[in-house]
Amino acid sequence: NDQFPDVQQQLCIYHINSNVLLKSKQKWAKKRKSSSSPDASDWEDSAPQTQAELSVTNKQLVHSLTGDEIPHTYRGVLMMWKRVLFAETEEVHEKAWRDLCKKFDDQRVILRYLHGTYLPVRAQWARCFLRKHRNFGIRVTSGTEASNNNIKSYLLNGMSHLYRLVEAMQDMMKDQERDFKDACAQDEVLTAREYLGSSGDYLGDLPTVISSKALGLINKQYRIARKAMPTGKNPFPEPLSDCNDDCSVSVELGVPCCHKVYAKLGSATSFTRYDVHPHWRLRDSSFQDPYRRILDPRIATVLRGRPKNTAQPVPSRMAIGGSSQNVSQLTSQAARQPAGRQRGRPPRIVNKSTLTRVSLETSQHSNTQANSEPPSDLDEQQESVLAVGGHNLASGGRGVNGS
Repeated sequence: NDQFPDVQQQLCIYHINSNVLLKSKQKWAKKRKSSSSPDASDWEDSAPQTQAELSVTNKQLVHSLTGDEIPHTYRGVLMMWKRVLFAETEEVHEKAWRDLCKKFDDQRVILRYLHGTYLPVRAQWARCFLRKHRNFGIRVTSGTEASNNNIKSYLLNGMSHLYRLVEAMQDMMKDQERDFKDACAQDEVLTAREYLGSSGDYLGDLPTVISSKALGLINKQYRIARKAMPTGKNPFPEPLSDCNDDCSVSVELGVPCCHKVYAKLGSATSFTRYDVHPHWRLRDSSFQDPYRRILDPRIATVLRGRPKNTAQPVPSRMAIGGSSQNVSQLTSQAARQPAGRQRGRPPRIVNKSTLTRVSLETSQHSNTQANSEPPSDLDEQQESVLAVGGHNLASGGRGVNGS
């Protein structure tokens, strides 16, 4: 937030799914036979929290796709949670969350954990929000963890000194650079058969300029565009949707979307290297250009406005059960939780004397308005909230927002 305030932070979805599965296994409660009440006191944990661990089957479930049949187990919680995570639109995202709450309404402890831990930061992991930011399809931290594990193979033992660690890092970077150049050279020479011939004329010189991963992403958009092209068997195919905010391929991945591919096919023209983000290029010929630094992200020195990547309030329509009582309970629980590492600007510190003066001025101002004209119902509600909040803060208690 201090250096790049305009960059959207992301959370690793693999670790999120692993934590959801583990916490669901720890907090899963089965109903006692002698009780019919949905209270938490009438439920018991099926697995002790200290003994719950993920087995090999559970770890494979983190990577697997979501099926149609959802079992009423802690594994079913993860399967429905994936629907919340991978929803393409915000409406589908909220509907998947309501379905999860309805399916596992008897597991309120798990639902409160998901609601209080992940929903306030859903802009950092939900597909419907991240697809509007450029991330080149990276959703996990596997690449970074692989580098951390790879450097251990260059160390003889864990008792090496700092100088040996620096040497090992340099050796690893040299080997990775060599492997990267070999892979780029292989992509330049070896081109897949589906990108050659008349079917790949729309690509132009892209098969020798960009990586095979980028070609695969463009080919996926090409197949979508081909379905909308009229043919002899289907002279009136279903047209493509409008290229609006819902079309986020170019924004997220930095490659042409199906609408741009459709336009190239219709005009019998081809793409150029400038139609693809430089991230996908095999060779960067402008590395010696002194003006290339102009394209580097601007480092902000003064932050203005509300910083990103902070926990946002969850809409009341996504509350567990949909009642106002649940919303207030979750809000009070979130206020009692430790803040941990704060992001963005620190809150303004106000001493007790200032709070007392503010509460007195508020009460005097409200009395003056009450003498001048009769207050409405909304004014009475607002004045009562201000008076109660000021009294609690001045007396050293918690205010309305728990600060």
